[in-house]
Amino acid sequence: MNEHRQGVDVAKVLGIVGRRWKTVLAITLLAAMAAYGYVTYMAKPVYESTALVSYQAPDRSSNPTGGALPSSGITREDVQTLVAIADNQQVVEAAAKELGIRPGELRQSVHVQAHGEASIVAFIARSGDSKEAARRANAWATAFVGDRVAAANQSLNKVVNDRKADLKVAQAEFRRQPADDKDPTAKNTAFSSLADAEAQKVLWTGAIKVSNQAQEPDLPIWPKKLPTLIAAILIGLGIGSGVALLTARVDNRLRGDDFDALPAPVIARVPMSPRAPKATPLGPAMAEPIVADSFAALGSRVMLDRFGDGAHVILVTSARSGEGKSSVAANLASALALGGRRVVLVDADMRRPTQDVVFPMLQNRPGLSQVLTRGAELEASLTLVAPNLAAIASGPRHSNASVLLASVAFRQMLDRLAQISEVIVIDAPPVLAVKDALAVAPAANQVLLVARVGSSDIAEVAEAHSYIASAAQTPQAMVLVGTERPEGYGYDQELRVAPRVAMPSTAPQAQQQRPTAQPPAAGQAPAASGNGAAPAQQQQQPPAPQQGLPSPPGAAGGRPDGAVA
Repeated sequence: MNEHRQGVDVAKVLGIVGRRWKTVLAITLLAAMAAYGYVTYMAKPVYESTALVSYQAPDRSSNPTGGALPSSGITREDVQTLVAIADNQQVVEAAAKELGIRPGELRQSVHVQAHGEASIVAFIARSGDSKEAARRANAWATAFVGDRVAAANQSLNKVVNDRKADLKVAQAEFRRQPADDKDPTAKNTAFSSLADAEAQKVLWTGAIKVSNQAQEPDLPIWPKKLPTLIAAILIGLGIGSGVALLTARVDNRLRGDDFDALPAPVIARVPMSPRAPKATPLGPAMAEPIVADSFAALGSRVMLDRFGDGAHVILVTSARSGEGKSSVAANLASALALGGRRVVLVDADMRRPTQDVVFPMLQNRPGLSQVLTRGAELEASLTLVAPNLAAIASGPRHSNASVLLASVAFRQMLDRLAQISEVIVIDAPPVLAVKDALAVAPAANQVLLVARVGSSDIAEVAEAHSYIASAAQTPQAMVLVGTERPEGYGYDQELRVAPRVAMPSTAPQAQQQRPTAQPPAAGQAPAASGNGAAPAQQQQQPPAPQQGLPSPPGAAGGRPDGAVA
């Protein structure tokens, strides 16, 4: 049996509590407010008063009290014996009778205990009334002293009475003696013994007494605001931390330090942006510099994963909707175009399209569903939305979207787009909502699975990754949206910068050496065959160098409607 136990990861526990600090703070504040309200408005004051009974045994070799009082050289055991006697029912009843209350009520309000190291018994009374607290402590202490004195007097009085009887006998004997031969020795001895017995009675009965009368207290011992508030805060912190840890076990949402639990490597982290709209994707025009930089880094990272000479097809999807996939697709395409790459962005979400919101010039343009059903030409659907960046809208909604995306026509379209671009970014629907993304995955060179920190469910992300892996052997990577913003070196300040300018498009040397097909003119039928090859007469022509995508709408040489000519 493995006896090694995994220790508690203190850093992880503190991290969980720290991320849920609002919950911990709320519970702590509630506890503190409840405690303050209780001690201020609800708690009844409690007063405490103490009476002390001291016992000082006479320095005598004998104890004439018959055990009612301890002998000299009293020990702690003797004091505990006195405490037990003080709690005797007979003593309690006598004190309760004096107070006019029930014995049980008196027991609940008064506590008897040894006081310090000396032979002192303390009677500590508590009550909502200061006078009553002092009265009860004094009554019990007096009843205890009276009980012990009465018990001691039983033995002491017997001794005194015996000495009185001895004195009477001695006096009678003295009177019977002849007048000329009287001996007072016996009488004097008896008289001395009586005096000694009476002196011992006074000495022993005075050895126990109420040395300190209970006084009426000025301030209550309860409630005490400061200690109560401190205790409430500590309890609130404990309960709040417990709730945070419990919810962390139940809540499976992606957190800031849960990256190791993700099914694929994280290649980009997009920080949260205060500019991000609530119901629509964050487009490149609204991205602040820190967000734009993260997408530029993502663009560089995906181009490192590019292999071969063909266009790099990137599928962008997520497990559920609302996790930022459309924002990632649009900004990634824009970042690649700004870096000089010729990029085509395809909105393959034919059920809930959003790229026409990011790029309004896509509205009322022919879209993907029309191209795949032969309702529009590919050249007519291409729209220049930025330098080096063309986009294809989703088109009208189609009931068989997954069938269209899995069709040969979709593969042919990608082959034709690859002839005029270096990167194709496909915005696909969420994996767990519909299976459209699974139909696109085999045609992609890389899949970017988008997850939002604080929103995405880790189990659902893993399930989406598994579905994609079962559909195609396409490499997958994670893009996290809504991560913590970096601080320092100007990152915590929003900068005002000049508009970013796209780099000139330059075709790779490998692509310039192989035949390429130029985009067809508007209204011209697609020239690609079923496998993406050009007709024979076009393949025999000498290769022409690629000049990149045309200028955006309104620029010199570009069509006013933004279509690719």
